[in-house]
Amino acid sequence: MAAGEFMVKYPTRRRMANILKRIIMKEGLYQEGTLVDSVRINAKVPALGNLEIQIVAMYYFIFLNNGAFLWNGGVIPPFELVKQFQDEMDSQGITAEIYSQYTEWLTKKYPLLQVARILESNRSINYSFAPIDPPAGFVEGYPLTV
Repeated sequence: MAAGEFMVKYPTRRRMANILKRIIMKEGLYQEGTLVDSVRINAKVPALGNLEIQIVAMYYFIFLNNGAFLWNGGVIPPFELVKQFQDEMDSQGITAEIYSQYTEWLTKKYPLLQVARILESNRSINYSFAPIDPPAGFVEGYPLTV
């Protein structure tokens, strides 16, 4: 962990993963459970205040989220899983909870005036994706559609 990073607490990340798992199940994307069982969340807030959420899941999560045109002419419609995830985190108060934990952490590490400047800055959520078991030729680095 870098000195200026707040790592979101494990119980919060576990709740976040459970939300995403429920969304996947609600959309009927669970097959034999492989995708649902693979979901993990890493989350941190660097000292500048943007929440960075990394979704770790089976490689095909990105195609289900973003949609895809298949080599055989088929189409996977976008299920917008990350958008649903973000909306659900907001409605359940998890985003606010993370920033509350972050604020508490900041006040222990930095002087109060410096904390106020950091908290006044625009906050955003940045999502990244780490695929599990990608096939040969899988190209990483496509952004998750939110």
